[in-house]
Order: sequence, then structure tokens, then C-alpha cells
Amino acid sequence: MRYILTLLVVLFVLTACSQPQVREVKYTMDTFEPTADVEVLNTWPRDRKYFAIGELEVSTSDQANNALVRKARQMGADAIVLGPARERSQVYVPIDSPLNTNSVSFRGVSLNSVRAIAIKYEP
Repeated sequence: MRYILTLLVVLFVLTACSQPQVREVKYTMDTFEPTADVEVLNTWPRDRKYFAIGELEVSTSDQANNALVRKARQMGADAIVLGPARERSQVYVPIDSPLNTNSVSFRGVSLNSVRAIAIKYEP
């Protein structure tokens, strides 16, 4: 039992430290060269013409924006426009001692995500 508990804790820590996975939906079949710099915008640009090349979504974490920027670079985006965070689902985790296998108390934890639209500026 102690071995299984230790293994679960190690797996949880490794999962928590990994890079967040970014889900992408491409809006175009065109491919673009990866870009070096990606602007992070909170509103749509008004001073430049652009077109959307895809939608990105990542679970919120400390590394969420970095993960979105990395994926946008790979897509060849010039900028991403961040959308509001949204609640995807809720999971329930035990809140009693991990040594107490008869735990009956659970707490709901929201799993949130952030969406962004990857854009390419027109020449």
C-alpha cells in the first residue's frame, strides 16, 4: 500500500511539473514559417490588417501564456489575442489525510482553460 501511495505521489509531481498541452484548431490549410516573436494581445489590433490562422486552448497554469506563445510560434503566427478563461469541468479530490483510506470528504476543483486566437498580419 505504501509503495502504491509513493508511486502515485511521484506520478502526480511529474505530471504537475510537465509543460501544459496546447490544443489547436487550424483555420486554414496554409502553412507558415515559424516566427521568432509573437505579440500577446488582449484586444484585436485596430491599426493593422490581419487574418486568423487558428485557435489555441490550454489549461490554466503558471506556464499557460508561455505554452500558447510557443505553439503560436510553431504555427507561424505574428500575434495571439487572448480570450477570457473559462471553466471546462470540475473534478473532486479527497481532502482527508492521504493515509486515511476511508476518506469520505471531497472538494470540487475547477479545471479552467484559456483560449487564444493566433493571427497573421497582412503584408
